[in-house]
Amino acid sequence: MKVLVTGATGFIGQALTRKLLERGESVVVLVRDEEKFAALGLDVDSVVRGDITDLAAVERATRGVSIVYAIAGTFREPGLSDERYRKVNVESVRTMHEAAKRNGVKRIVHCSTCGIHGSIDGTPADETHPVRPVGIYEQTKADGERLALELGAENGIEVTALRPTPVYGPGDTRLLKLFKLASRRPIVMIGDGTPGYHLVYIEDLTDAFILAGTSPAANGEAFLIGGPEIPSLNDILHTLASMNGHGDVGNVIRIPAKPVWLAGWLCEAMCRPLGVDPPLHRRRVEFFMNNRAYNIEKAKTVLGYSPKVGIEDGLRRTAEWYRVQGLL
Repeated sequence: MKVLVTGATGFIGQALTRKLLERGESVVVLVRDEEKFAALGLDVDSVVRGDITDLAAVERATRGVSIVYAIAGTFREPGLSDERYRKVNVESVRTMHEAAKRNGVKRIVHCSTCGIHGSIDGTPADETHPVRPVGIYEQTKADGERLALELGAENGIEVTALRPTPVYGPGDTRLLKLFKLASRRPIVMIGDGTPGYHLVYIEDLTDAFILAGTSPAANGEAFLIGGPEIPSLNDILHTLASMNGHGDVGNVIRIPAKPVWLAGWLCEAMCRPLGVDPPLHRRRVEFFMNNRAYNIEKAKTVLGYSPKVGIEDGLRRTAEWYRVQGLL
């Protein structure tokens, strides 16, 4: 059985490609930068050069393929237009399904995000929690997921959508700022640190993708995919401080979040009409404000998903990689 991975040069895509190869799968990848992929040293069956918005390239990539792992998309990038987000995160879904239908693809595993639920109120949210995206990234990911499931039903293609929580592990640097924050003395933090920050380790997430590609019960369903624990931001800072040899976090200087958020709003309102990147974004402040706590029981029950890497173990592995890379 031949499988296709899009976005195979990204953090999730390359980890999934590596795991599929370890399982003995016949893997095709669709990438924009062949040299970047070649540097990864992954011996795939075929490399197709092209963009996920290019129907001709997607058609070439899906020939003879049974399962597509649709990982590629546009994450948050400064200066990117709303039109580009929509083209990559929504319209490319239509392109993929058109090519998949022509080439007889059996299943598409669509990578969505937990961010489509917005900030969570109260208890951990499951898949029935309201979809209320805030930014253009989350809005287009919500639209893309909905379109993928709709087109799957229309075209007779099995579709499963995964909504990963924030992903971390060796090879990714999105948590680096948090690691550095925990090493400072005193720690200066926005907000009270109580919101949940439900992470998923990269190896657990790739396991979930493979389960979603093979489980008969996954067709037409969406699943939240997170780790085995739901720590708060304070919990993570305490764990990181201990790893850094600092013991407890000690004195934390806390800045009320709402005034900083309002300052971010003002910066954006003043800078964007001038074409200037604001020095303070509301999104950066919302990182410390939004609750990201999720219930992953559906994935456990339906997919047989069983995350194995706890937060302390995962953070330690990530910290070791940062140190080897000279980042910490």
